[in-house]
Amino acid sequence: MQTQFRRAFLSLGVVLLIHAMILATGSYAFTHVDTLMHFLGGFAVGLLGVAIHHSVARTYHTKYSPMWYHYTFVVGFAMLIGIAWEFHEYVFDQTVNVWFNLPVSQVSLADTMKDFLMDWLGASVAFFAFRRH
Repeated sequence: MQTQFRRAFLSLGVVLLIHAMILATGSYAFTHVDTLMHFLGGFAVGLLGVAIHHSVARTYHTKYSPMWYHYTFVVGFAMLIGIAWEFHEYVFDQTVNVWFNLPVSQVSLADTMKDFLMDWLGASVAFFAFRRH
């Protein structure tokens, strides 16, 4: 179980380090960098969701719980974090980006929906790659 948490926190750290480097170099101006980062973020948070769910499920659930239940927990957890991240981007766009005349993070509703889709895909890949049977 500790291996799962270690893997999840390591992947989250790598994603945040990549995010910091991209911010520092201004590489978010490239078209598909944001898409890739949302997929990686969804994957990393999905790994954390898998670790949390396995930790809790060992104690409180039977081994006969349906797979969709486990999938819904992991993906729901990742999407909750993804929604919080989009809210963070919105608040940042309305405050700091306006104050310092920086480019906005959320260019359109379509971009936000694409970000949610990539968060979901990343979390789904993490679930199916690292779930236990």
